Amino acid sequence: MTEILIYAIPKGETERYMEDLISSRCRNMADVQKVKAAASKDGWHSFRVTTYNGEAPNFAGAVRI
Repeated sequence: MTEILIYAIPKGETERYMEDLISSRCRNMADVQKVKAAASKDGWHSFRVTTYNGEAPNFAGAVRI
C-alpha cells in the first residue's frame, strides 16, 4: 500500500533542512488539503507531498562514481 507523506517547515524557520514529517496518514488528496490547511493555521509552510510504497530506496543507483 502506498503512503502519502507530508513534510513542512515550522513557523520561524526558512531552511529546507528544518522540515519535519507532519503526516503519514492521508488516504487521498482531500486529506492532504485538510492537513495543509490545519498546519498553515499553526504557521507551517513550504509543504512537500510525496509517496512511499514500502520499498527501500536505491541510493547506490543515485550516485555517480
